[in-house]
Amino acid sequence: MVQWSGNRSKYGDKHMSVEEAIDDDFELTEEDLDKVINIISKEGMYLRSEIVRVSCPTCGEEFIGTKRHAGGFIAGHKAFHEFCYETDLFIAQSGGV
Repeated sequence: MVQWSGNRSKYGDKHMSVEEAIDDDFELTEEDLDKVINIISKEGMYLRSEIVRVSCPTCGEEFIGTKRHAGGFIAGHKAFHEFCYETDLFIAQSGGV
């Protein structure tokens, strides 16, 4: 659930308002890109979190979310693809399957 809080951002027209969300109760769409929101979660509050879109250059999978969560998406994909590459390399060096 994304709720209007009426706050104005210091970032100008691109970030005209800050919205608040409860972490478990909202879904993001393409319409939310570039919005700045405050998120209340079990871990605490994330203030002025920008909604972004990132994609994995290896497989093309996309993610829409906060920069914090996008970083986890990118790091996770990097680790996954590096694991696959290293596994393939090990198998090739060991004489194949």
